[in-house]
Amino acid sequence: MTPPSDASCIIHLVRHGQTVLNREVRFRGRRDVPLNDVGRREAIAAGRTLSMTGVTAVYASPLSRALEVGTAIAAASDVEEVQAMELLTNLDYGRWEGLTAEQSAAVDPAAWELYRNDPEAAHCPGGESLAAAADRVVRAMRQIAAEHPGGTVAAVSHGVMLRLAVLRVAGQVTPDWQFRIPTGGSLMFAVRGDTMRLVSTAPTESRDAALATQRT
Repeated sequence: MTPPSDASCIIHLVRHGQTVLNREVRFRGRRDVPLNDVGRREAIAAGRTLSMTGVTAVYASPLSRALEVGTAIAAASDVEEVQAMELLTNLDYGRWEGLTAEQSAAVDPAAWELYRNDPEAAHCPGGESLAAAADRVVRAMRQIAAEHPGGTVAAVSHGVMLRLAVLRVAGQVTPDWQFRIPTGGSLMFAVRGDTMRLVSTAPTESRDAALATQRT
């Protein structure tokens, strides 16, 4: 890929570490679920990986599972504080919060069909539209880039928010938009003004390191 311009802000958009609801494959939404032991190890591993990228600022969703990962990244990169950013918070799943996919489909089959296949038109029952959530995460990245032109920043958010960011940058919806981003994993974007590019999926040791530690 073409390297980003020197004036671009490099943003490592990071998914928070594992929680008990991740293991149960339930929508976490705005519920403030803490990291489990695997998630804490993923946070440390993400911090170790991103410390090699020159991160000078760290932002995070205000939910504790994201703030804890942000704190680990900041500590590894000698960044003094993590800046909580409401724009990075998770999608409001409304009546789907805490439910499995099967349970969510039963609550509102039509809404579930849109969620699966047409995210730009989807709206969580009693919650947020995916288009609004996509607008939020893009706005967050633009604000961060405006504060740190030419800098390198880590921003910790949530899996669906990372996927929506990719969709907005790509400018199109693909049938497999719900591709998996591992807990503790990250994507690297170059942002300059209104121009945003997905540069790469950043190398991450989080999942492998956590599982290796778990096995031992």
